[in-house]
Amino acid sequence: MRFAALYSYTALASVGAQAFMAVDICPWSPLQRITGGTCADSNLVRGSRLGGLSDAQKGAHERGSPQLAWKGPEHCVNETCVFSNEFIGDGIVLLTTKRNAKIASNFPIVSSPPTTTLPFHVAEVPGKGLGIVADRKIRKGETILVRSPTMMVQTAPHVGMEPGTRDILYDIAVGKLPKKGQELFMGQMGKDIHDKIETNCFQLYIDGANESGSHLGCYPEISRFNHDCRPNVHYRISNMTHTTVAARDIAPGEELSISYIELMLIREERRSRLRSWGFECACSHCSMSDEDVAASDARLRRIEELETALENFNETIVTAETGAELVELYEKERLDIYLGQVYTRAALNFALFGEEEKARRYALAAVEAVERESGPDAGDAKAMRVLAENPKRHWTWGKRRKSTAAGGQ
Repeated sequence: MRFAALYSYTALASVGAQAFMAVDICPWSPLQRITGGTCADSNLVRGSRLGGLSDAQKGAHERGSPQLAWKGPEHCVNETCVFSNEFIGDGIVLLTTKRNAKIASNFPIVSSPPTTTLPFHVAEVPGKGLGIVADRKIRKGETILVRSPTMMVQTAPHVGMEPGTRDILYDIAVGKLPKKGQELFMGQMGKDIHDKIETNCFQLYIDGANESGSHLGCYPEISRFNHDCRPNVHYRISNMTHTTVAARDIAPGEELSISYIELMLIREERRSRLRSWGFECACSHCSMSDEDVAASDARLRRIEELETALENFNETIVTAETGAELVELYEKERLDIYLGQVYTRAALNFALFGEEEKARRYALAAVEAVERESGPDAGDAKAMRVLAENPKRHWTWGKRRKSTAAGGQ
């Protein structure tokens, strides 16, 4: 995939980040590639170890504390340095500033247990090359993979560094990975390391929305997931941990898929965007008959109309059942990866109109869907639990009903 955007993702800075020494970086805007000067020096600066590892750190892995086993900064080019840790996952290497590396090194390490039998295998998929195919039934909500990145690169130097210097630094960085990590990373699509990063990695932020915290995280096993306009797998990135979850039941032999683009688009717009990725989408939803495509496109336009009406409190369109109609449209469109936000919207709308049982029912559905999409600690999941517990005590209760009644007097 090429720079898979993270919809509604904002990474959290670790506790204590305010205490880190500020580091100046090259000015950069995500709207424009650096075409003039660059922060990069044409010569790689000597590697350094900032005091190296203490004896306690060298024994960290044996004591089960891989957070202490980081090496770096090494091979710095101005503020961009190599940091590595061979004991996290299949190894991890960062190309970033000291500040960002410090934040990343304090993130909790979460991954699938190494003894876990994965419910899929990599296989040739007709018309797509390699893909991921289910070995058994995977139930909706089941966690499929939890992975740390094999490589994470700060976006600014990836875009702005002098190519020759950048490529030398990338070669050094990949060489810091253990053998398995190197094989996984180099096994991804792309003619060289830079191209592999561009083709397969996900954008993420490790320091809030600060541009200096913008990075590209490479998860080689995840890069095997092909695109589908109606995917059966949802993914999220928390800190720098990538988690994939089944968005609906997946049958044995069925391909596992994610989406590379925004899906609230009619077929021609989806296909147009995907052509820039180098393929013409032939997923089942794009391959429907013209009649079915026209019906799907009409549903998407109706979804847009209803969502606009709900957002603007358009009383000529919105009724108590508008949220339920929206849910039905999403379900007919098999937009399973977005159901959390839709159930939430329906629950709130029923509460606004004073419909207690329906508000509770959709709030409970929202809790399940939001936890599946964003994790159990997601804010919307907590809010929907509160609504489901007692709709009449929720701040939205009856507000639309009262305003409508007042308007009719």
